[in-house]
Amino acid sequence: MMRSRRQLLAAAMTAAVATCALMLGTANAADRVAVFESANAARIAASQQGKPFVLVVWSLDCVYCKRNFDAIGKLRARHPDLRVVTLATDSADASPQVQKMLERVRLTRNAWVFGHEPQERLRYAVDPDWMGEMPRTYFYRADGQRQGVSGVISEGDWARHLRWAGIAG
Repeated sequence: MMRSRRQLLAAAMTAAVATCALMLGTANAADRVAVFESANAARIAASQQGKPFVLVVWSLDCVYCKRNFDAIGKLRARHPDLRVVTLATDSADASPQVQKMLERVRLTRNAWVFGHEPQERLRYAVDPDWMGEMPRTYFYRADGQRQGVSGVISEGDWARHLRWAGIAG
């Protein structure tokens, strides 16, 4: 009987350690930058499960993109439930630098970086009307409708677009 208790305890401990490792692995995977291929465009919207969100398209060498990140940081302080997905137009080879930048601005969840398909194809998958100007921000409503905005967004425009999307009142 004593031996079976030890075996049971050992099995329980092993299961607990495995569960913790799995949970940590899942959390880390969620914070890793995923590679965006054109087939992923619909997956991004679907990943938000019908809830309004903001898609921020940016690049490491875009000075103006950093201003949008500053604004998003302030918005998230006021609206902690603000759902943000980021898409870096840099190549997948730049993933480590993209990850570092996203860690600095605290946007590591739901992060993507352009994959190996031609840039034009990837941009077209995001939005056929988008010519590549940045920053580019999309405001998605729960019903899937979206508005795209190019350039740095003023504080008043952020509020207006978030209201349109049903994100903030």
